Amino acid sequence: MKIESQIIDKIMKSPEAYAGDFLNMEKSVAGSGAIYKGKPVPYLYIPKVYTPEDVVSFEQALDGMMAICDKVIDLYETDPDVRALFGFDSRLEELILKPSGYSRRVPMGRFDIFYYGPDAYMFCELNADGASAMNEETELTSVLMGSKPMLELSKTHKIERFELFQSWVNEVGVLYSEFLSNQGAEMSSDSPTVMAIVDFMDKSSPLEFEVFKKAFESKGYRAFIVDPRDITVSGGRMMTNGHEIDVVYRRLVTKDLMDRYDEIPEFIEGLKAGKTCIVGSLKTQIIHTKKFFEALYQNAVRRHLSSEEIAFIEAHVPLTMPLKDFGPEDVLLQNKDQYILKPIDFYASKGVCAGSDYSPEEWKNLLESHFGDTHIIQAYCPVSFTENILYNGKSFEKKDFRTITGLFVYNGKLAGVYTRAGLNAIISGLHDGYTLSSVVVKSKK
Repeated sequence: MKIESQIIDKIMKSPEAYAGDFLNMEKSVAGSGAIYKGKPVPYLYIPKVYTPEDVVSFEQALDGMMAICDKVIDLYETDPDVRALFGFDSRLEELILKPSGYSRRVPMGRFDIFYYGPDAYMFCELNADGASAMNEETELTSVLMGSKPMLELSKTHKIERFELFQSWVNEVGVLYSEFLSNQGAEMSSDSPTVMAIVDFMDKSSPLEFEVFKKAFESKGYRAFIVDPRDITVSGGRMMTNGHEIDVVYRRLVTKDLMDRYDEIPEFIEGLKAGKTCIVGSLKTQIIHTKKFFEALYQNAVRRHLSSEEIAFIEAHVPLTMPLKDFGPEDVLLQNKDQYILKPIDFYASKGVCAGSDYSPEEWKNLLESHFGDTHIIQAYCPVSFTENILYNGKSFEKKDFRTITGLFVYNGKLAGVYTRAGLNAIISGLHDGYTLSSVVVKSKK
């Protein structure tokens, strides 16, 4: 029996022994930094427990996908047929093709999977553009490690958690050192490296940015949180608060950048100049867009892939096609529960529609309203489930929750896990979703 199930069974047998602790945890979470859009994150009482075997599977999943990501980004730069699949705005294409100054194609990401168990998973989407939720996971785990169920579990098991801030600072240092080396320079020991965490302040996660800022400062950086509209350029170098910026940690999502391109002329000038290290570069948009999964099923890409890479895609990436390739009276209507409709470039599950949530007539109307635009159709992946409990103020109720496992990847390596759950077909905060603390548990024996 899974550890979570053992914990839940124990709670269900003696609910009175845990009700007070549950309410205390609610107060602690509300007073913590586990905040999303100004409110405490909805969460579940029992953390998601992973095993060392699960961690090995996560690492293998990232290794396989990162190799494919690197190859497709290289193909985008060299093969016009591959570039045409994405159809990016010419202004964005120009920024993507600029050299980054380091070899890592995707410095940071959160790759979301449906996880069924060791070696069994399907990729849901790749968030490689301003990937977030590190603080949410960190704060929630800090609180729930002190819950009664976790304190009891710690008597018989070793509980490990993920560290998501200092580990990123370390990897940024590696990337920046490579950037300098490629320019024939090295880090100065006389003055601190100037770091700018960049996003539109009206679209950002200020609490999480402050935590990152402190993490960089603890390692000797001079760190600023900067709106791209406030960045200036001098001699090709980006500037903020009278300082030359050495490194930009880009949290600015590419869609927001392009939507407000004309508001940030000097930031764009700095990107084009290439004299400031941008972590990550606009190349990440190639895998961040929903068109990436679509491209993996197109001949223009497949002819460059090995048989092993194609087998990995077919085993772990859902079939993804442009909606415009389907007719309104075909398989999409007859098998609506097997498909999801997605816009190509929103985030936080905005605009994602599962056929199972609609009546046949509603689904038909939805499809017809998007024929001819850039929406994609994706095969609905088998659901991954976890048991957990809800509390209504009087009693606990055990439920099966759909889950998505987000794998944080820093400079090509697994850095941590972010688990979400929900009772609806789409799992996110926009669809009554919950966050789970994520821990790795080993027996002490």
